[in-house]
Amino acid sequence: MKYITILVFCFFYWGMCVLGTGGDRKNLLGLRSYPEDVQRIVRQCPELSPYLPKEKSLPALLFTVVFSVHGLVFKTVLGLTSYRAAFFYFLALGEGLGLFDLVVIDLLWWRNTKRIRFSFLPEKAPYQDPQKHISSFVRGIPLFAAVAAISAGIVSIL
Repeated sequence: MKYITILVFCFFYWGMCVLGTGGDRKNLLGLRSYPEDVQRIVRQCPELSPYLPKEKSLPALLFTVVFSVHGLVFKTVLGLTSYRAAFFYFLALGEGLGLFDLVVIDLLWWRNTKRIRFSFLPEKAPYQDPQKHISSFVRGIPLFAAVAAISAGIVSIL
C-alpha cells in the first residue's frame, strides 16, 4: 500500500505539472524553474511583464499539510503507528517524489515537451540546461527531511 501511495503521489504531481503548463501565462507560474537565460528573456518581454509572479511559494508548508492530512486519513492502513514509522514513510514519500520530479518530470519530460516553451522562444535549445532542476532537487533533500519530521510528529501526536 505504501508503494502504491507513493506512485499515486508521483503521477498526481506530474498531472499538476502538465495542467500548470501550456501557454505563456500558465508557464509564468513556474518561471523560477526555467534556466536563467530564459528567465531573463521572459522578464524583458513587455507583453508578459505585468503577469510576472511576485511571490515565492511555500512548498514546505504545502507538503507538510498534504503529508499530515494524508497520514492522518490513512494512518492505520499505512501502519503509521509510531513517530519512527511515520517519519521514514514521509521521508521515503518526499525524497521519492523529489527524485521522480528530477528524473521523470524535469529531465525527461520538461526539457523535451513543447508545453513549457514560451511562444516567442519556441526553440528547444534554451530550455535544456539542467542546472536549475538539479539544484532544486538538492535543496529539496533537507526540505523533505524537515517535512517528514514535522508531519511524523503531527501524525504520531493526533
